[in-house]
Amino acid sequence: MIAEWIIVSLLLAGVWMALGRWFRSTKVWFILTLAYAGALGSVGWWQRELDTQNKARAALALKTPATQRPGGYISSDTCRACHPEQYRSWHDSFHRTMTQLPSRQTVRGDFENVTLELAGEKYHLERRGDEYYVDMVDPDWNYVQVLRRNDRTGQSPPPDPGTPPRKLKRITMLTGSHHMQAYWTASDYGNMQYSFPFTYVFESRRWLPRNDVFLMDPAIKFNPQVWNMNCLNCHATAGQPRQDPRTKVIDSRIAEYGIACEACHGPAETHVNLNRDPTRRYALHQRQQGDSSIFNPARAAHIKASETCGQCHAIRRNVRKAEWNRDGLGFVPGGDLEAKAPLIHYDGADLYKPGNEQKRALMEGSFWNDGQVRISGRDFTGMAGSACYQRGQLSCLSCHSLHHYESTAHQLSPQMDGNQACLQCHQAIGSKLEAHTHHTSNSSGSLCYNCHMPHTVYGLMKGIRSHHIDSPKASVSVDTGRPNACNLCHLDRTLDWTARQLNTWYSQPIPNMPAEHTNIAASLVWLLKGDAGQRALMAWHMGWEPARQASGESWMAPALAETLLDPYSTVRYIAARSVKRLAGFAALDYDYIAPAEARARGRQRVLELWNRPRQPAPGREHLLLGPDGSPQDDKIAALLKQRNNRRMELLE
Repeated sequence: MIAEWIIVSLLLAGVWMALGRWFRSTKVWFILTLAYAGALGSVGWWQRELDTQNKARAALALKTPATQRPGGYISSDTCRACHPEQYRSWHDSFHRTMTQLPSRQTVRGDFENVTLELAGEKYHLERRGDEYYVDMVDPDWNYVQVLRRNDRTGQSPPPDPGTPPRKLKRITMLTGSHHMQAYWTASDYGNMQYSFPFTYVFESRRWLPRNDVFLMDPAIKFNPQVWNMNCLNCHATAGQPRQDPRTKVIDSRIAEYGIACEACHGPAETHVNLNRDPTRRYALHQRQQGDSSIFNPARAAHIKASETCGQCHAIRRNVRKAEWNRDGLGFVPGGDLEAKAPLIHYDGADLYKPGNEQKRALMEGSFWNDGQVRISGRDFTGMAGSACYQRGQLSCLSCHSLHHYESTAHQLSPQMDGNQACLQCHQAIGSKLEAHTHHTSNSSGSLCYNCHMPHTVYGLMKGIRSHHIDSPKASVSVDTGRPNACNLCHLDRTLDWTARQLNTWYSQPIPNMPAEHTNIAASLVWLLKGDAGQRALMAWHMGWEPARQASGESWMAPALAETLLDPYSTVRYIAARSVKRLAGFAALDYDYIAPAEARARGRQRVLELWNRPRQPAPGREHLLLGPDGSPQDDKIAALLKQRNNRRMELLE
């Protein structure tokens, strides 16, 4: 860079001297001299700035997984020349921004001289140009102790029992760009990435402790995650962890950050080389057939097409631990995904055998008791259990598109945000819609997915649609605790009411019903008595507009007020969001991670606002309201006393 600056300087000097011979005026000569000096200084400044940026990029590259994955991966930028429209639609998507390097364009968290505190430790954040730093306890300290214990040469000193030192750590990567953003700092050993213990949540525009962003047991202490050994599989393309089995040092490689072209189409080097021949491209175009040198999910059978998505959007088992720690999943689109990582199926009968505690924790953190998925991002697992997939031709691409979509939020294909998605196959139902749904055709009750794909999945601090296509059954709710679609919309109705409606409309047998479900609205039973996942879903549905329209909202505040004291912080967050959507509560002053005394004041304030003026509520005892509209505190307390407090972590 210095040599280039000298050459440019000499060229400018030559131009200056030549111009000086043409102009004899001292004034003109003086102006030219100033102009020359300014130009020379600007070039020098620009050169130094460019040199600084290049050095910063080089330093960052040494700390992050290298984009040098062998096996024919050549990056999405290579695809752009021949596929500009597909490149543009991918570039606009959240798949691309799953993992990014930090810059002013990508970082959304506040690093402007911010100090955060967690568990007695302070974290000071700052930005230096395009670089982001945090002063914190060195996350490498614990790792160094592991390295020392694993050193078989005897050269390393023994583990240090002392206090971990503080260190200024550079933010090296970030994950997420849709709802929230997580940040990572690099190890000084290899390129292992540690999770920063705060996440920046876009909705609330604030830093929140990671424990308070995910639904997890409040007794669990935050332990740094390692991006390379888990997140790399689905937040980058063709990742290889490359952990040394002896020293445990990690030197990961990837094909590309984020979910890129080759994640879905496979390595493209052969495809690019073959298509440098224009006659080949012309012949393929004339025959209007696919190109066998690349995998195209849109041309594949529904199972192979869906497995492309299923490499990430599924609950899978690692059957090759040593190979995975070295080479990662190793799946190439179009290949045999089940051989690489078979789907995990719920096997409740085996979970409680001695020695299966770890397996039980995984199952209970991922599945409902009937085997349906209850955590976000595992849509393939849900769909794969559906009759439409097993006996029909349903695939992910039946509804979604990576290149032709109306919104980046869900990437649904055009016109697939309504009943058309299902009516592609079920035309007969569409012709007699109201007879099938027993709801008016223009209501939310006649939208296929509200009944057959309800929000029984939890993730990202909200309810998410199940992709297991099924019909609502009151008996399933009795047996498993999984809410049914009817009671997720009709929040003011009992489970017994639902059972009788389904019996009248579809001749479903009425199951034996627990007493509470005959005289208390199902939503309130699950909100006050359910496990943490049920409570989160019920709190979310009380803020879901179709449910509020179907159920009314004037009765919700007292029950949601109790949920503001829930032991699980994310349940409190969701409840507060729903409360603030009630008329008259938008300005509620409540912080879900404030001390318990402050949260109690928030609960009391909700009750005060709701009681002014109190509305009579005759015939609404099933909503835990007395005839005068006051909360039935004894019944609410009884449900809270029976609350399912089993430890839970929903594994998003």
